[in-house]
Amino acid sequence: MNDEQIKSFFRQRRSIRRFQQKPISFSILKECVNCARLIPSGKNLQPLEYIIVTDSSLRKKLFSCLHWAGYLPSWEPSEDEQPMAYIVLINSNKNEGLVAYDVGIASAHIVLFAETKNVGSCILLNIDKQRIEQLLKLPNYYQLEGVIALGYKNESPVIETDDNNREYWLDENQVLHVPKRSLDSILHNQTY
Repeated sequence: MNDEQIKSFFRQRRSIRRFQQKPISFSILKECVNCARLIPSGKNLQPLEYIIVTDSSLRKKLFSCLHWAGYLPSWEPSEDEQPMAYIVLINSNKNEGLVAYDVGIASAHIVLFAETKNVGSCILLNIDKQRIEQLLKLPNYYQLEGVIALGYKNESPVIETDDNNREYWLDENQVLHVPKRSLDSILHNQTY
């Protein structure tokens, strides 16, 4: 990929919350996890493990434990737009203080690889951890860290440059608009 293709790729990678009801191959999901496996890890402890959820009954139960789009009160994907798969990130070392960094890096690797396969994704951290841990039968020595929803995209969010607003919104056509700060407002050269 050249520079322009890479920049375009990053511009198109948005959080997707509405999905086509088309299955994702297990090989794509497995490769998402493989990309996360290869991340740099604090102290190289590699505390993260992953659960892939594709079973329709289990997906529905997991969906009920997730909170969607905080700036859109009472909004969540309709039944015919729900994710077709989830990758659940779990931590095998509850006492490690660097795991939050690993979760962020692993999540980025997962969603970026998914994007190369035209699979949309949404990283969800506002979740009912206790219910999900019970649902997925996590042993007590593991801790749930996050859930990534995946599916083929059924929406195309639009980026809006706005230095004053952080709240995303749906327009009259149900298109999601996501404000992002301008580069000039966040970039400082040498000193503040």
